[in-house]
Amino acid sequence: MNQSPLVSILINNYNYEQYVSQAIDSALNQTYDRVEVVVVDDGSKDQSRDAIAKYGDRIVSVFKPNGGQGSAFNAGFAASHGDLICFLDADDYCFPEKAAQIVEAFEKYPDSGWMFHRLKRVDAVGEALPPNHEMKDFGAFDFRSSIQTGQPVRPIFPATSGLCFRREILQQTLPMPESLRISADNFLRLSAIHLAPGLLLAAELAVHRIHGSNSYESRKDTAYLHAETNIQTSYHLRKRFPQTKAFTDQLFSHSYGQIAGRSGFDRLAQIPESNGYLKEFFSLKSWLSCSPKIFYNYAKSFLNRS
Repeated sequence: MNQSPLVSILINNYNYEQYVSQAIDSALNQTYDRVEVVVVDDGSKDQSRDAIAKYGDRIVSVFKPNGGQGSAFNAGFAASHGDLICFLDADDYCFPEKAAQIVEAFEKYPDSGWMFHRLKRVDAVGEALPPNHEMKDFGAFDFRSSIQTGQPVRPIFPATSGLCFRREILQQTLPMPESLRISADNFLRLSAIHLAPGLLLAAELAVHRIHGSNSYESRKDTAYLHAETNIQTSYHLRKRFPQTKAFTDQLFSHSYGQIAGRSGFDRLAQIPESNGYLKEFFSLKSWLSCSPKIFYNYAKSFLNRS
């Protein structure tokens, strides 16, 4: 009989000494018995290292200089051995049955390369918060044709702690460019849905904590805050997977117009990936097909800025 798959839970931490122990404990206390816990400390300046070190050989610890979220993902994956990989931010935590339900879902749908699930939202002290942009579409999905033809991908995907993958999918994605210091999970999601079909689960299998350090997620200008990282993602996704051209052109154009209208073209010139995308990938044909989207988002952002 084949052995049950090993599940690696990769925890990335930066200055979350007050939360990281709860994240580690939740990963160690799974009902499923084949779990590997990998904790990457991305050069924390608080006492996180001491909190992590106390677990000894119960976990795989990686201590590295600060390099951002993308570099932490790379380091955690390189240190892992799991057949299935689940990501967990150090200020979040898993429910005990998460690994078991992930294994069951992947076994039921053997062609799925990724699986994203809902997250329960709480505040800094653990009090429940109302859902924000809650996932509403569930089941088996294949977005590959949408990515290749540049069609919108409608479902709302969860944050890092709701992302799970088969190892072979991440082997095609990681290591990712380490210039993706924040919102690197977007590169993971889009790469995965380009490479394979997958699942969206209705079950809340982890808790996403909203607090002072990440409360920007609840701000009204979130779209503008994400526009810069979307430009970075567009560039690196296109460079890694040229077949995503139609999709990345649309994502880039949308974000380019947003930033231009909100902050001006000088701000765009300061983003290396913006210059790189225009120079390496944007042809005259691209300008003709994408200019309406750029100008629409420019006008919308310009009129709405405060």
